[in-house]
Amino acid sequence: MKKVNFSPTIFEKLQQQGWDKAALIVYINNRNENKISNDQAVFLVGSDIYTEMFEKSQLSDREKVILVIDQLGGYLDDSGDLQFGSTEYKFYDQMPPGAVFFDCYAKAVQRAYPNGLIIAEVDKQLTKTALKKKYVNETKIHQFRNQLDRCAIEYVEKYKKRYNLKNDEVAIKTILKGNWFYADPQYHNRAHYSVEISAADLKKESRTLTNKGLVKKIRKRGFYRKVLSGDYHSEFILDEQGQLLSQWSEQNKERDYLECTIANGESFNYGERPRFDQYQTHDKLDGNPPRYFDTNKRNQLKRNWISPTDNWFYQLVRRFAEKGMRYKKRDN
Repeated sequence: MKKVNFSPTIFEKLQQQGWDKAALIVYINNRNENKISNDQAVFLVGSDIYTEMFEKSQLSDREKVILVIDQLGGYLDDSGDLQFGSTEYKFYDQMPPGAVFFDCYAKAVQRAYPNGLIIAEVDKQLTKTALKKKYVNETKIHQFRNQLDRCAIEYVEKYKKRYNLKNDEVAIKTILKGNWFYADPQYHNRAHYSVEISAADLKKESRTLTNKGLVKKIRKRGFYRKVLSGDYHSEFILDEQGQLLSQWSEQNKERDYLECTIANGESFNYGERPRFDQYQTHDKLDGNPPRYFDTNKRNQLKRNWISPTDNWFYQLVRRFAEKGMRYKKRDN
């Protein structure tokens, strides 16, 4: 009988931390074949060994997607917002946008919730806090998109700094090696009501910006573009200088600008690209859940940040922006 060569301490930890037999066999086989140079890699979410254990685990998809969050110490605070305690687990800092783990996790969420992160009709009358506490796992999974997003943003910023690149846009497109595309940034070009626009700039029937309101927003902040990785999961919102509009970006510290990044910034997508997806996973898993499960801060901000009307003028502005047109008046 072949001798099993593994660290009993690590093995016991992995058992206690929720991994099933199939995942543990992956760990044992990798140890015996000397594919693991450092045992700590099993505690790095997104590392090769962690990704293989996640993929080959025979836990149900619902168990698997919540296991990752639990291993990272995820819990809901009194407001129903996802926080993380201190654990042995952390994200693998060498996991770029487009990494295998991102797609594996997103596909597991799709299988676990084929109808989306839904709530019962009767529960729609509950407060946001009460709703999030009743649907704990759905809330955790929805808000976990922020942490997956944070991984991608931090990787891009480190990459830009390491190679001394001109801006975040260059870094993103270099990392993705042509495997990216522009997408519609309608909900990422919101204007701040009563600060940048007034009631006269709103279309009352839809509570979106009029063309005049969009022009006001553009003069103040420019027009933001959205770039997505080829797998549709990692998205990036870029200003007219090619810099990230992200709450996780180190450069976005000013209070007013930070609010703008939360209201307009990117998020990780569990769903697939809509034009190729007959199951509408993006709407079910990314578009609808924010109504119920967003963080307290974002729920507050969304009341005062108004998105453009999707009409011919908006689409013209968008297409020109993607071709390189810049609208914001530059300061002298």
